[in-house]
Amino acid sequence: MLLSYLPSSHEEITALLSNYKGIAIIATVAFSLLVTLVVMPKVVAISKEKNLTALPDDRTSHKGIVPTLGGVGVFTGLMLTINIVAILFANYSQLIDLLIFNALVLSLLLVGIFDDIMDLAPRRKFGYQTAIATIYIVGTNVHIDSFMGLFGFEQLSTLFAIVFSVFVIILVINAYNLIDGIDGLAGVLGVVISSYMTAVFYFSGYFFYSLMCISLVGALFGFLVFNFSRHRKIFLGDTGSMVVGFLLAIEVISYLSIAAHKTELLLFKNAPVIVMALLSYPLFDTLRVFCIRIYNKRSPFSADRNHIHHRLIDLGLKHKYATLIIGFYTIIITGVAFFLNHLPINIEFAITLPLGILLLLSPFVVKVKKVKKLKWSVSKS
Repeated sequence: MLLSYLPSSHEEITALLSNYKGIAIIATVAFSLLVTLVVMPKVVAISKEKNLTALPDDRTSHKGIVPTLGGVGVFTGLMLTINIVAILFANYSQLIDLLIFNALVLSLLLVGIFDDIMDLAPRRKFGYQTAIATIYIVGTNVHIDSFMGLFGFEQLSTLFAIVFSVFVIILVINAYNLIDGIDGLAGVLGVVISSYMTAVFYFSGYFFYSLMCISLVGALFGFLVFNFSRHRKIFLGDTGSMVVGFLLAIEVISYLSIAAHKTELLLFKNAPVIVMALLSYPLFDTLRVFCIRIYNKRSPFSADRNHIHHRLIDLGLKHKYATLIIGFYTIIITGVAFFLNHLPINIEFAITLPLGILLLLSPFVVKVKKVKKLKWSVSKS
């Protein structure tokens, strides 16, 4: 008799689970966090055993050797959770896209591992990133279809949409990689951006997408526990920053792709401005640093201490406080963009952009009374 009440098909199981969406969200983030917390100590131990670590030098502030393969732990917690979620909630077309996604994220992880170990040349790394981004955009047919009136542009041609979407993925991956400059910054920004995307997809009915986003939040929280640890400290490394950057790029591209067809919903109105607000710190900081390096006739990828987060450290802030300030900035500027999205998109952009730049440049207005000789805790920013 009991068997007659049990779900008998995948569709019935999905429908049953969907009635408990809040519980599913909590269970997903908890599972992703737990897996990452379990895996990360093993990654720390193996990294030290194989000497896959960052040694202190003139640019670092950490003491002793610190593992740099934190991305492996994040990848494990994230991908295991996403695939379990997909089995329970995804439809057939989403499962096909997930197979492509799995292969590409694994490929990017391997590129990151090779880069952390052997320091890949920028051209080769860009080549791998371009191939992975192109395969994802073409293979899943998810791309940015419209600028929604920003700068006067509406619907985009298919070819331009594909090329521009590939460019966005590469841009976000590298911008996110370059801001991984102090403890917690990359992880906290990833949590803020992915949490916003979780809320957008959840309240707009794209439940499976919201579960994918919250999986990343859980994995990054697990990483941050170790990133801020004194005794079991680990860095995200290119291994993690490229994977997380790729995930964030996919989230915002999916958001913009849906927004082009859901303009009547408040959560998708003026979506391009909201995305630029979410990503304003890594995008503006990267553009600013590149301009300084090029002006000084140096490679834009050469390491220096010109990042905004370095300036905050110069002002005497500890890493965690500088990270929290940048995290709060992202929340504030995104909130401003959201609450102004009733305005025409170009007017909103004209208000949000100067405000964001003003806030981001404000640390340079404050004078440094005592400049301490600090060392820095990042590998490649």
